[in-house]
Amino acid sequence: MTLIDARQKLGEVCDAQNAVLQKALAEGRPMNAEEQTAYDAFNSQIDAWQKTVIAAEAAEKRLEDSARPADKRDPEPPKDNKDLDNCGFENFGEFLHCVRNGDSKGRMKNLSTTDVGIMIPPRFAENILSLNGEDEIVMPRANVIPAGDPPDAPFSIPYLQQGNDGYLGGVALTWKGEGQPINPVNDPAIKDLTLTPYQCAGLATINNETLANWKAAGALVDRLMRLAWLDGRDSKFLQGSGAGCPLGLLKSPGAIRIARNTAATVVYRDFLNMLAVLYAGPGEPLWTINQSLMPTIMTMTDPNNNYIYNGGDATKGVPATLLGIPVKWNGKTPTLGNEGDIVLAKLNYYMIKPGSGPFIAISEHSRFANFQTQFRIVANIDGQLWVKEPLKLESGITVSPVVILR
Repeated sequence: MTLIDARQKLGEVCDAQNAVLQKALAEGRPMNAEEQTAYDAFNSQIDAWQKTVIAAEAAEKRLEDSARPADKRDPEPPKDNKDLDNCGFENFGEFLHCVRNGDSKGRMKNLSTTDVGIMIPPRFAENILSLNGEDEIVMPRANVIPAGDPPDAPFSIPYLQQGNDGYLGGVALTWKGEGQPINPVNDPAIKDLTLTPYQCAGLATINNETLANWKAAGALVDRLMRLAWLDGRDSKFLQGSGAGCPLGLLKSPGAIRIARNTAATVVYRDFLNMLAVLYAGPGEPLWTINQSLMPTIMTMTDPNNNYIYNGGDATKGVPATLLGIPVKWNGKTPTLGNEGDIVLAKLNYYMIKPGSGPFIAISEHSRFANFQTQFRIVANIDGQLWVKEPLKLESGITVSPVVILR
């Protein structure tokens, strides 16, 4: 279903409700009990469709914005963390201390509780869920759709069935002379990509002595929980199977997989071959490379046996770019010689839909002998690549916004 379809559906429901009222008015009488019940029943439908239209408009705006140069995009309104509610807790450390030991001030009763834990106060949740381009790869660069209401409801986004029909999915412009027929083209197949937020969990272990001194440890435990959450979601955005979790880049059917030039290693030609099939559409590309490849890449040589990167000058450090494209070194993707050790991607084509959370739960038993407490943070989120299969261009070559070395 497209945004236009959602707006049309909203209009149809409004018209149906109005028809009930107009029938009574045309007959010069008030609505009877049956009509009143029917009229009121439309209110919930109208409310639901209004929220769907608002969410779809926001998603469409994000897609349009991602296709524009960065200097042409609408600035995001600044967030004022002071306006967020801390529910009376001085810092995140005090909140965790009370989760474990109870709260004599009764502040915990104001927090909602589910089967996965206690809702974290908004001010601390904002810190934990915030994006960080240094500590994670995908989400800071992806197309993130607002959670909406209800936050865990599935959200569908239209996409063109592309593949061999080209990047416009069968839509073509035909030049013809007067009286000449237009050559037929395939009908564009528009389908829905549905995002359903799944539970994502991260674990953090904290010494009991540290937790007891919550005034001093507040910033530390806040960062521990944040890193646990960042690592949990980023790993799934990269390698998730799509079964009860996001469908990661490395599992996406829309990615192109390029055979490496030499088994079990990587050579300069591999980077060129990958770049040649990267989709040239909007978006900034990024290399995602496992850090086990550093020695191999740093010692690559040209035909004259000269070092390619940094000219062999160790004072220049590890290269920040390869072929002019930024590199994100990491330990989350496969190691040297395995499929996915190098990925070239335009991550603005990866769609993410957050849901409810975060929630916090504790276990004093799993690390009891070590005088430690283990905290589990849970939130709901989903993600997958917007392109469902590689795109065949007019020239006959096949490209994708995600290229994987295999």
